[in-house]
Amino acid sequence: MTTMSILGEVRPEHDAEPGDERVLLHYLRSYRQPMLDVWSACTSRSQLERWLGAMSGGSGNFTIEPMDGPVPGPVAVRVDHCVAPHELVVHIDGCILELRLTQVGVVTNLELVRRHLCHTDASAVGPRWQYLLDRLTAYLEFRPLPRWADYPELAAEYR
Repeated sequence: MTTMSILGEVRPEHDAEPGDERVLLHYLRSYRQPMLDVWSACTSRSQLERWLGAMSGGSGNFTIEPMDGPVPGPVAVRVDHCVAPHELVVHIDGCILELRLTQVGVVTNLELVRRHLCHTDASAVGPRWQYLLDRLTAYLEFRPLPRWADYPELAAEYR
């Protein structure tokens, strides 16, 4: 196993109705790069294509052809909300993903939340987002990108 990061957390969904057992996945990463560099790595087409995959489309609706990982492409993405360089909310194949960046001194904190998930799906989805965040981290730190083969064994950690 060569994963580089801490696990995400499975939390109750904060806007669920009574009796709704949906959860969210919460991840936090910290980088010693300026916020604008981290934002660009997460939003710039040329940078996304280096660590995530080929992109097509535009104007808030595009597809990504992942270069490695558990989900075969293309993956549909729709931008719902963007306040650069702090907040981004997207729908990815019908799933809500929230990204927030904050700067504290020389550290940029990235918070990623995968919303409205059935608890039983957390063990399949959790390692996917951990893997993608590890790829982002490797890209920002000029290290080799991790491979998906190291991540499926983390499924039990998200139950």
